[in-house]
Amino acid sequence: MFKLSLKNIWSRKGRLLLTAIAVIAGTAFLSGVFVFTDTIKGSFNTMFASAFAGTDAYVRSSNVIEGDFGDETRDHIDASLIDVVAAVPHVTEAYGDVNGTATVTFKGKVLGQDGPPKFAAAWIDSKGSPWDLAEGRGPTAADEVVIDRGSAKMGKVHIGDTVTITTTGEPRDFKVVGIATFAGADTSGGATWSLFTLPTAQDFVIGDTTKIDSIVVRSDNSLSDTELAANIETAIGRGDVETLTGKEITKENQSAVAKSLSFITIFLSIFALIAMFVGSFIIYNVFSISAAQRQRENALLRAVGASRSQITRSMFIEAIVVGIGGSLLGLLGGIGLATVILGILNAIGFGPGDTSLVLHPTGFIVTMIIGVIVTVLCAIVPAVRSGRVPPLAAMRDVAIDHADVSRGRKITGGVSIVSAIAAVAGGLSGNNLALGLGVILLFVALIALGPFLATPVSRASSKLLTKLSGPAGTMASRNAERNPKRTALTAGALAVGLSLMIGVATLGASAKATARDAIGSAFQNDYVISPEQSNAQIGLPDTLTDELKATGVGNVLALGVGAPQVEKSNGDYSRYPVLAVDPADAQAVLQLKFVTGDFTSLAPGKILVAKDKADRDHVKVGDTVNVKLFTEDVIQLTVAGIFDSKIFGNYIADRSLFDTAPILLQNRGIYIDVTKGSTASAEKALKAVVDKYPTSKLQGRTAYIDEQAGSIDGFLNFIYALLGMSIFIAIIGIVITLMLAVYERRRELGLLRAVGTTRRQVTVSVLWESMITAIIGVIMGVLLGGALGWIIVRALRDQGLSQFSFPLPTIIIASIGALVLSAIAALYPSWKASRADVLEAIATT
Repeated sequence: MFKLSLKNIWSRKGRLLLTAIAVIAGTAFLSGVFVFTDTIKGSFNTMFASAFAGTDAYVRSSNVIEGDFGDETRDHIDASLIDVVAAVPHVTEAYGDVNGTATVTFKGKVLGQDGPPKFAAAWIDSKGSPWDLAEGRGPTAADEVVIDRGSAKMGKVHIGDTVTITTTGEPRDFKVVGIATFAGADTSGGATWSLFTLPTAQDFVIGDTTKIDSIVVRSDNSLSDTELAANIETAIGRGDVETLTGKEITKENQSAVAKSLSFITIFLSIFALIAMFVGSFIIYNVFSISAAQRQRENALLRAVGASRSQITRSMFIEAIVVGIGGSLLGLLGGIGLATVILGILNAIGFGPGDTSLVLHPTGFIVTMIIGVIVTVLCAIVPAVRSGRVPPLAAMRDVAIDHADVSRGRKITGGVSIVSAIAAVAGGLSGNNLALGLGVILLFVALIALGPFLATPVSRASSKLLTKLSGPAGTMASRNAERNPKRTALTAGALAVGLSLMIGVATLGASAKATARDAIGSAFQNDYVISPEQSNAQIGLPDTLTDELKATGVGNVLALGVGAPQVEKSNGDYSRYPVLAVDPADAQAVLQLKFVTGDFTSLAPGKILVAKDKADRDHVKVGDTVNVKLFTEDVIQLTVAGIFDSKIFGNYIADRSLFDTAPILLQNRGIYIDVTKGSTASAEKALKAVVDKYPTSKLQGRTAYIDEQAGSIDGFLNFIYALLGMSIFIAIIGIVITLMLAVYERRRELGLLRAVGTTRRQVTVSVLWESMITAIIGVIMGVLLGGALGWIIVRALRDQGLSQFSFPLPTIIIASIGALVLSAIAALYPSWKASRADVLEAIATT
């Protein structure tokens, strides 16, 4: 039976390929995720290994605030330590460095893409530096700068050009005297770099000529790196400064990248598994159709002595072969997919540059296991059903696939619906596990009850299609109706992808509506100045706020955001965003609802807490909130008031909190309430100031609200693109199902042609059958997606999602798109059906 199974598989190559396509599509996505993230990680590992290859020791502050994804903020150290380190025996070079942010503009355009960071540092002319000059020379004067080659290429900047650079202060003009590469690459991971002389970097980037961020050390190699680091720490003799070896700083940077990429890997893997879930509908459908088409063959085997278990095992063997073969092809597809994505990212400046693909066995093994397991699980029911075929079925000359709209299916669907409602109700009360179970049960109900929707929809379409296409329309509706389970499963794959897309769209529309309402209520001011998107890492300079206040047009409020360590209810400290304001300016500009206190209660040493946070932690006015900046010293802030708002985070503090650590504070927006003169004259005065800061933009209140609400669209489009793979697999499923259905009905189609049915009528019939399937999928997808979106929005109400908005335009566009793609999917199967062999159909032997 094993040999016979292999021969049967090989003798039907077309069916084997069709069965494997769904496996290939799902595993290609999953494999591509692993190859992509492994390649990015490998590229950064190589880059950092090369960058610190000439570094023997690295001195920096041990006072650090760590982020959740490998990012961290460190305190400065005294520049005088450079001489101390240089005097250590066996040290040949010791260079101070500065780590900061800066945005470069050339001819009014910001260099670099939105997203990647914009760094500023000191130019180090040493083998210990990761930088090498590609053109020009290093900076020697206060008005000279070296930029990375990637930014120079993108902005078409050449040696001798003048660029404007903005950091935390007023913008300055610099002459480009050099263009450099980072560890052999045009830049580091798409970032933009500005490299100054050390004194300029100290003054312009961190605003303190007595401070630096690190010291890069090279030695004569007579000592090990560990011994050298120990000697340096002994010479410095301070607990707030630490010395790392070259290997340690390299590994630290590589680990930080790996930690950041782990989140991306998990995020993308979720969508890959969704694609596999959608593909499982198709795989199951194909095995079911295959089992029906092989009833006579299996019955003959039973008649000559094959047992039920042998027939069942035969189909399992086929499933394993398909799973292995499809997964292997999926692995190759994943490599191609990752190559294409990396190429696109490199083309737009986000990629790692020229690098080789990294193929780790772990990703391939996981992909193979998941691909085979999913395929075998999908084959269980068809395999068992094949084993139950009686020997008398060998007398049949047609394939029969029972619709299976049984009482058990009705009970399963009904119980799933009722259980889902109960679980969702419990989940909305705070039980996240119940909420997740409720969503899963909704999908179970979709699978169970799909055939009961397929039948009435197919029947309802009969009269309309008959009027539109005559007999071809009638055949289409009856073909869809005669096997509602098959039709529903094919439509179900489309419904899953569409429902997730609609659920995400509902979340996005509700978030935008909530943002509009919250921002519009809190900000009644006339104008807003915000950073360009590419300058988001820096924020707005304090000098801009001062100049705006000097115009005298009205009240000016700068909203700063810092990230100190805040004590949690369990006593641990975690990095947390804190909004920083000037209390008098906030009182004049912000329309903030307070439960207790107001902005006049806010002062140095005090803090305001959001109502939800106060309720969760049982905090009241007069209690204390403990925070840390860089050191372990605890700063006790007294709760001066409790505010009720979802858009200002959990804490609002006086700006003076960050005076000792200005590196932490970033102005994310400046809000102006015009109180003097006309709006037109105020706008002119404000624009004159803002034009001096090329990384800032002036907007009216309405335009600002529109932009903030629209900022969600970029993320939504990214999610739509990922879910598009699920839709693509569902469309492939329609093609496969129609192809197998055409093969199954080849004699029927031939007889129709023999009695006068035209090729056009057969083509139209298959096209309409595809459209009926798509309509059923759209109906199920919209219903399930609407329910899913409502559940998500309701579940996030406590997190500030107060508005529910149904994205009707998105639903209409997605539904029409699904129908169009389904029509395209039917083109080849319909063409194939119209070429049915008439002579073969009427032959009796």
